[in-house]
Amino acid sequence: MTDLLTLNPLTPLRETVRRPLYTETTSSQALFLPIAPPTLGTAGAVIGRELYSGKAFIYCPFCAFGDGLPGGNMIVLGDTGRGKSALVKTYTARQIRLGRKVVVLDTKEQKEREEGEWAALCRSLTGRAPVKFSPGGDHTRGAACINPMDPAIAGKRQIELVRTIVELGLGKALDEFAGSALRIAIRQAHQRASADGRTPVLADVAAALRSPDPADAAAKKRTREELLGDGLEASYVLDRLCGTDQDATGDLIGMLDGPTSLSVDLDADMIVFDLTKVPSGGVAMTILVAVISIFLEEVWLRPACECGTGPSDHERRVVDAKSGAWELGANPASKCLRYTQRKRILVCEEAWHILGTPQLAALLEKFLKFARGYGLSCIFIVHHLSDIDDSPETQAALKMADTVVVYSMKKSEAEDTVKRLGLPAWTAEHIMRLRRGVALWKVGEVIYPGVQHLLTEAETHLCFSSGSMSDLTPSTPDHE
Repeated sequence: MTDLLTLNPLTPLRETVRRPLYTETTSSQALFLPIAPPTLGTAGAVIGRELYSGKAFIYCPFCAFGDGLPGGNMIVLGDTGRGKSALVKTYTARQIRLGRKVVVLDTKEQKEREEGEWAALCRSLTGRAPVKFSPGGDHTRGAACINPMDPAIAGKRQIELVRTIVELGLGKALDEFAGSALRIAIRQAHQRASADGRTPVLADVAAALRSPDPADAAAKKRTREELLGDGLEASYVLDRLCGTDQDATGDLIGMLDGPTSLSVDLDADMIVFDLTKVPSGGVAMTILVAVISIFLEEVWLRPACECGTGPSDHERRVVDAKSGAWELGANPASKCLRYTQRKRILVCEEAWHILGTPQLAALLEKFLKFARGYGLSCIFIVHHLSDIDDSPETQAALKMADTVVVYSMKKSEAEDTVKRLGLPAWTAEHIMRLRRGVALWKVGEVIYPGVQHLLTEAETHLCFSSGSMSDLTPSTPDHE
């Protein structure tokens, strides 16, 4: 085991994810055997070991899918400093070794490094810096902008996205008149920007709302003044969010108010969206996450085979001549024998930003509900369920988490977690006593009471996120 765990997991020539682990604790295994839960197999990413049996704990929702695990969504909970982020970082790094692609919404800043927690791991794996958003948009320092009106987002989804932005900024849902005026303005913004030979932005939608076309009003059996009144409030919201030529204090200035400047390689193994400079809990964070979610759905989640080609590049193979049923087969150009959907993982740090906002929870519900069709596993990291509300949208999201990982919590939080997730009553006291780095795992309906997460030396350096609270020892090289 020692030799295996000292291997560098980031070196492609060294395998750490498919090899079995062996243990000498036969006495422990014999005692635990009558009640031990079944293993999850030998295919997947090595997490660590089960403390009560000494067996290796290997987990992969894509490998275990269909065998007691109906989906790949996961929620990770626990007090600060218990090992949640370290687990997810090493898990995603090891999954990348299996050919997965990962996107991270990083909202946790390391003050001493002035960057997000995932930045070091992202650079180590891809050689690229995270995609960083900053209010005010200092693009000279690498700040990114994403355009909700980008043509990469399909027409219907674009209308839904802009409406969501307005409703989040307004704090309430638009009525039918305002919704109709907004749809018309989006169409007009595209037409006017196209005539100028450029891509429309949100400011074009605001301008179109304030200058409706009489022909559009007539088509809706409204006067021009009535159509103007229908969309005037929405235009004020967009002005407040994106600013104007006279006012540069909008919440989204530099992030959503211009053409897309994302220098992001969608084929990269890992993409990190650094949201650490965006005020948490505010409207800017909520809207930015909504826009990124739609952008990922329309661009990043497009079907692709593990060989890197699309479905249209593969041959159709009839499997039932009577019914005409077919499947995607080989791609002679890439020498791929069969179309296999590229698996993806979406990680949300400090996920209370999402699960605690009904509009965002509803927006991401499609990710969760159709994750199997996307070949997607969503991972939400939160401290406690008390951080998020008990809305129907949130409860629906929690119910679609087929894997639950719980680290140590205080008594009240442990009892609340057990109640809200429907865990057995005995797990509340058990969760309170878990040591750092040890978690209770619930995979499908099977509970693994003590799984110890193990890191290699290389992973320890990349996953350490408590530098501000740690003292340097005399043996530390920095003291030499």
